[in-house]
Amino acid sequence: MTYGHHLDETAQALATVQVTLQNPDPGGIADYAAAAIARTHLYRAIERQVARLTARGDETEFGGLLSQATQTTASDLPLPPPSIHPVAVALRQAADSARAASEILNSHFDPASGRPRSSEGHAILAGINRVQNLTHLAQLARAASEADRILAGWLEAGYTAGSHQPIVRTAIADARTASAVLYPAASAIRRTLGRTPIYHLQPPPLTDLAERWTALNSPADCLTAMDVTRAWLVQHHGSLTAADLNALTRTGLALSYETDYLVGLADDRTNTGAIGSLAGAWRIAARAAGHLHSLTRPEPGIGPAVLTAAEAWLRKQLRPDGGWRDPDTLRNSPDAAAWLTLGLELAARMPDFATLVHRAALAALHRGAFLELDPRQRPALAGEPARRALWIKAGPASPQGIVLRSATSQLRSHASWMAREAGVAALPGINESDPPNEASRRELRARLRRSAVTASTPAIPDQHPLQIRSHKPFQQSRFQPHHRQTTIAQQQADEPLLDYHQGLNGPGL
Repeated sequence: MTYGHHLDETAQALATVQVTLQNPDPGGIADYAAAAIARTHLYRAIERQVARLTARGDETEFGGLLSQATQTTASDLPLPPPSIHPVAVALRQAADSARAASEILNSHFDPASGRPRSSEGHAILAGINRVQNLTHLAQLARAASEADRILAGWLEAGYTAGSHQPIVRTAIADARTASAVLYPAASAIRRTLGRTPIYHLQPPPLTDLAERWTALNSPADCLTAMDVTRAWLVQHHGSLTAADLNALTRTGLALSYETDYLVGLADDRTNTGAIGSLAGAWRIAARAAGHLHSLTRPEPGIGPAVLTAAEAWLRKQLRPDGGWRDPDTLRNSPDAAAWLTLGLELAARMPDFATLVHRAALAALHRGAFLELDPRQRPALAGEPARRALWIKAGPASPQGIVLRSATSQLRSHASWMAREAGVAALPGINESDPPNEASRRELRARLRRSAVTASTPAIPDQHPLQIRSHKPFQQSRFQPHHRQTTIAQQQADEPLLDYHQGLNGPGL
């Protein structure tokens, strides 16, 4: 079950709550208490998701209004009593689905330190598609607060009839507050169309159980192996060995060709234009990794070994005798859709995988975890006794370190090129959490907001206009925009921007 699946179930359960409350039957003491407890769990689950999506300290009025929806209810709720009343059952289903979605979202972060445990966690922390994700939660809060209008009256009727429980009394007050404050604010937020990558979010795979990944024999298992390796690189980037790096670079080289072959099944292409550059970068990185050694051995069966095993199975399916299979054989097979999906999903994950490999290799070079042969040692001549090899630490400025750093730094750009040619968007990941990338996105949003305010403000003519000193076009001036800002502006030109303070306080967007 994905994160978006649980959000859809929450929305369906809330729709059932609204229909049931149109003409609700009177309930018993347990029914009112169960409904009040489920309502509190629902709002607090949505509030936890909003807090996680704004974990960088971006305060939103939306999160404050959600906390007001349960402010008079105690934090330590009792166990809900059993109830089969339709209102209590529907509210419990909505609360369970919202709590499951919250668990999936928070499973990508360490519960003790709060640091991301996966590449998707880094993307969430960086605020990728934050506006769209918060808008979906605002729609759930709107539906829940709309149901609170009738729910408060139904609970009050039961409370006056003898169900004198503190949880029911506080739920009545909170429901009235939510219907009066939260509902207008959530209704003012504009609904966004489309689904973001977080909709398909699943809990991060277990990376330290070697026996779990012994049988990999399907296209879905290959995707799972890629996700396991990506999560392992995030969680164990400080323990990368030379053998791990050698396996990652060689497997990345093979997967590049296999991904290109699978993507070509859709339109009879032999290969994309990016495969040459991407394979060349992987090959140089693999050659440099082959000259490195570590004093520690990798733990067998986990990390890169999982992806290596999956690639070995995939190679047997696509190149059983050393040559590529006829593409028509796969196109006409019953699993044709699964093979094409595998190619597109791998193409979407390759940029993030390349970034993780580059980061792990760079961290190992700075840490001094690799050794390379001393280039100053003269090789033994004919007739001379063999000399003992001299090893030195491979750093960012050492010969092999320079080659490795240069090759891995080019992997993401080439992998992104292949993803664009395949017609898929690169999966957001750890690259989006880089401080330069995040600063560029924030600067772009601030500039667009300032331009929107300037456009809505009438211009005041200057009484003493200054003389223009330069008539050069903007493109020919020295102060040209940075190429990264220009690229981001082109990519995000069609994305809807939403100011939550304006959306919650104003008449709407």
